[in-house]
Amino acid sequence: MQRALALTAAAIALTALALSTAGCGNSATTGAAPTVHAPASGRPAAVTQARVTQAPVTQAPVTGAAATEAEVYVQVLRRYLSTPGENSFPGRAFTTVYVLGQSYQDAADPNGTHRRGVPIAPQVQREVTAALAGMAHVTFVAGRGSVLESANGCEQVRNGAILITLGPPIGRGSGMRVGINGFVACLGATWLTYVLQDRPAAGWRVTGTTGSMAIS
Repeated sequence: MQRALALTAAAIALTALALSTAGCGNSATTGAAPTVHAPASGRPAAVTQARVTQAPVTQAPVTGAAATEAEVYVQVLRRYLSTPGENSFPGRAFTTVYVLGQSYQDAADPNGTHRRGVPIAPQVQREVTAALAGMAHVTFVAGRGSVLESANGCEQVRNGAILITLGPPIGRGSGMRVGINGFVACLGATWLTYVLQDRPAAGWRVTGTTGSMAIS
């Protein structure tokens, strides 16, 4: 009888120990700190971009035929704008000058139709504009209509300016000819052709005119 009671007590003790162990294990699992995840964001992750520093853009110097054309046009325009007897406006200095962006073979012909023009290269235009900056504000334009206005049935250049049409430089070696037409209004225009010489250590210079000269 006593042996049966002892076995029963031992069984109860073992059962209690097993239950206690299971409870401890469960408590340990329950008490562990849960893993927390940051809430997902609807915005894309920020991307840090490296800042790229670009070297300043510099214009290549004008050389060769373009340099010659630019120098010739500078001398022609300087001569024409500073010589009232040739631009037909004595006592008047033009501070605003428009130049057609194309040259025409018949620029010096008052009856010219200007049907076929040769574009003046952008680098040549820049050189001319910069070289004459101290004399006048020179702007190259695509067409006559952009700078003309009508007053009392007479076309005139707006802003009291002058519109110039250049001919292409013609010649070989050290001699050139360039036709030019300066237009201010229907009764204010001239047509003529300049002669230029390339002089040692001095460069291109206007030496006079050739052919006829027309004034309106």
